[in-house]
Amino acid sequence: DPDTTMGGPHGQFPSTQLSLLEAASSGAALPNEALERVSVLYWKPVYRFIRVKFRKNNEDAKDLTQSFFATALQRDFFARFDPAKASFRTYVRMAVERFAATKHAAANRQKRGGGVEFEPVEEQAVTSESPEDVFEREWQRQLFVLALDDLRAHCEGCGKQLQFEVFEAYDLAGGDRPSYADLAARHGVAETSVTNYLAWARRMLRQFVTERLRGVTAGERDLRDEMRRLWM
Repeated sequence: DPDTTMGGPHGQFPSTQLSLLEAASSGAALPNEALERVSVLYWKPVYRFIRVKFRKNNEDAKDLTQSFFATALQRDFFARFDPAKASFRTYVRMAVERFAATKHAAANRQKRGGGVEFEPVEEQAVTSESPEDVFEREWQRQLFVLALDDLRAHCEGCGKQLQFEVFEAYDLAGGDRPSYADLAARHGVAETSVTNYLAWARRMLRQFVTERLRGVTAGERDLRDEMRRLWM
């Protein structure tokens, strides 16, 4: 990411089976790794949203993002979330918008009142996407980046590097995909093994996506809704 390396792609930590949101509503203490689930998944979507919505440059957007998480990742932020009104993803985006709008308005008042000169915002690529669409796209992208990191680490830890290499060469190909026959010849395995490796890796990736989502959804129903949205 040319804009910022904060918030990813690294973020390996123990899986938290209990939803962070369920823990918050039950009065349980929130473990650090559960809070990290939120920050590592949402840092880049929040950053991109602020850049597009408020036309902030790289450094200003990073500062606002850091400030938001320093303020938001506290117990009352999660306690105020109502899953009956919106998904947690929407709740975060609306909270960011309110937070950044307040900061933006304060900065503009200072500029008008004190004659402060601000650096011009750097030009950004023209896009037809709304800030909300950018947030959604970056959220999905970061979720899959993290799940792919989990899959890679899992394969390295259990001696299944070959399975990941086949999956990477086929499902993550930047251009034309190689044929199963080409992959089989390249790795010295049967074509049926290629088929099995891909099926296993895709199943494991879905599992890691599910586990990443589990910590930031409000129970199993919300988790299922989010999974249907992702895999439609």
